[in-house]
Amino acid sequence: MTIEVKVKREKCQGHGKCAQLAPGTFSLDDTNTVVLGDPAASEDDMLVRAAKSCPYRVISVFSAERGRIFPPVKKPAAEP
Repeated sequence: MTIEVKVKREKCQGHGKCAQLAPGTFSLDDTNTVVLGDPAASEDDMLVRAAKSCPYRVISVFSAERGRIFPPVKKPAAEP
C-alpha cells in the first residue's frame, strides 16, 4: 500500500508520542514541533498508530487505495 502522511506543524504541541512510535518518520525539532521524515521508514500500521497517538490530530494518513485512513472522514448526520 502506498502511504502518504501530512502534518499540521502549527497545531503540534510537542507530546512526541509519534516520534516514539515511528522514529524514522517523525521527530521533534528544537522547538518541540513535529518534523516529517520518510513515511517509508515505518510500517504502515505504525504510521496509523502514531497518528492516533496525537491528542491534537496533527497527523493525517492517506493511501491511494483507501483514501484518508486517519483521522476518519466524518459522515454527515442523518436527517430525522
